[in-house]
Amino acid sequence: MQWETDKHSEEYYSLGPYAEAVQRRLSAWTAADLARRMWARDGTLWIPDPQAAAQDPDLENRMGWLDLPTEGLAQLGSLTAFAEEIQAAGYTHAVVLGMGGSSLAPEVYAQVFGPVEGYLRLHVLDSTHPEAVRNLAKRIDPLHTLFIVSSKSGGTIETLSFFKYFFPQVAKLCPEPGRSFVVITDPGSSLENAAREQAFRQVFPGLPSVGGRYSALSNFGLVPAVLLGVPLEQLLERAEAMARRCGPEVPVAKNPALVLGAAWGELGRAGRDKITLLLSPALLPFSSWAEQLIAESTGKNGRGLIPVPENTPAGPEAYGEDRLFVSLR
Repeated sequence: MQWETDKHSEEYYSLGPYAEAVQRRLSAWTAADLARRMWARDGTLWIPDPQAAAQDPDLENRMGWLDLPTEGLAQLGSLTAFAEEIQAAGYTHAVVLGMGGSSLAPEVYAQVFGPVEGYLRLHVLDSTHPEAVRNLAKRIDPLHTLFIVSSKSGGTIETLSFFKYFFPQVAKLCPEPGRSFVVITDPGSSLENAAREQAFRQVFPGLPSVGGRYSALSNFGLVPAVLLGVPLEQLLERAEAMARRCGPEVPVAKNPALVLGAAWGELGRAGRDKITLLLSPALLPFSSWAEQLIAESTGKNGRGLIPVPENTPAGPEAYGEDRLFVSLR
């Protein structure tokens, strides 16, 4: 059975002999009322036993990413005002001090969108190698740089080490060094307390219900993005439109997220577990974020999908039977 959707639609699938398995999976999800239950944060979607699911609070308490587009639009005014304040203060560069989920999305934003004329140049420091730290320090003027200390838990040792390296440098140059620092962290963390003690310019709260790798549309991604000049309103409106297309009332077979999940899952079960990403040149940086998102989210209990970015794809004869190709343009 060959399942091919309209080549001119936003999403196009050619699944060959695997189409029937994907269709069966979508039918099963329809019968299980999966879309509505997902939006209702039903933990039994992942752990069928209700008692066992209830004992794992992360299942239901880490689904806040579903609402991020709408929540981001609600705070668009305050984010824009913050960016204008920073520009008026004379800052020319911003540096994200973070690791993993808190730094990958800002790095993608910087590489895809930046630099934008009239906005800050955004740098991301996510390596503790001394040479990486020294190289960045040489490229910026600490007096005109805003440092974004980004740690969801507030206890990330690498992030705190970056802060302890740069804070004294700024303190040598101005009497109020805290004004050159903002923090993004979950409420009540030790980092939030330290930021208030050091009189940081601003504390941006993280959302405990959003895991680090899902935080691209939370403050962890949006604060660096607005400083960089990313068109946030357009970005968030498109994300909200996609969320509506994937909403609880949309039939499963017309839900882009569930169709993608069914295709990846069924082909992975059949041995095609290498998600090979073919990206337009301008979108190549997206692969570094997608790698972590896919691998860390699906790599559980001895199973998972392996993302493989392909900057220069070869002919079909160069690949084995374990590949599923995904093109993003």
